[in-house]
Amino acid sequence: MTTRARREREKEERRQSILRAAHEVFLEHGFHRATMDSVAEQAEVSKGTVYLYFESKETILAHLLLEGLDALIEELEHAYAADKHVSADERLRRLGRAYLQFFLRDPFYFRLLVATDRGRFRETVTPELYQEVLEASLEGLDWVVRAVEQGIEDNLFGCCDVQQAAATLWATLNGVLELMNHPLRRDMVGVSTDVLYQTAMDTMLRGLQAPASKE
Repeated sequence: MTTRARREREKEERRQSILRAAHEVFLEHGFHRATMDSVAEQAEVSKGTVYLYFESKETILAHLLLEGLDALIEELEHAYAADKHVSADERLRRLGRAYLQFFLRDPFYFRLLVATDRGRFRETVTPELYQEVLEASLEGLDWVVRAVEQGIEDNLFGCCDVQQAAATLWATLNGVLELMNHPLRRDMVGVSTDVLYQTAMDTMLRGLQAPASKE
C-alpha cells in the first residue's frame, strides 16, 4: 500500500470513528443538547480534529441521516417487491409496514429526521450536502409514488395528482410516528402506535380508492 493510500484509509477510519462517536452522543443526549466538544471527547480527539472532518454539528447530522436513509431505501425497495405481482394497495401497505418497522427497530433515525425540521439545518450545511439528503429522501418517497401510479393505472385509485397523494400519505404516517413519539400524546390517544398507524393507513387507502361506477 502506498503512503498516499494509507493516509486516505486512515482519514476515512478517523471520519467513521467521529461519526460513530456522534451517533452515541446524539443517542444519549439528543441532537440539540449535544455539542461538538462532547463528540470530540467521545471520539477521543480534539474538537479541532472534528472540525477538520465536519464543518458543523448539522453536517454530522446529515451524514448520519444519509446512512439511515440508505438502509431505509433498501428496505422500502424490498417491500415494494417489483418482481412480484402485488396490487397497488397491498404495495402501499407493505411500504407502510416497512417504514414503521424501520423506525420501531431504530428510533434514533426518526429523531434525526425530526431534528432536520428544526433549527437551521438547511442554512448550516452546504447546498451540495443538503441536496444529497433531499435526493435520498425523495428516493424513498418515489416507491410510494410508483405504487400510487400503479393504483391509478389499474383503476384502483381515483386520485389525479400522484405526487400530492404520495406526499399526503407520507405526511400522515410521519405525523403518527411523531405524535406517538411523545409520551403525553400517547396517553392522550389511548391506543398503540401499531393500531393508530394501521388506522391512518386504512383511512388513506379508502381516500385513494376510485369511486364505484354507477350503472
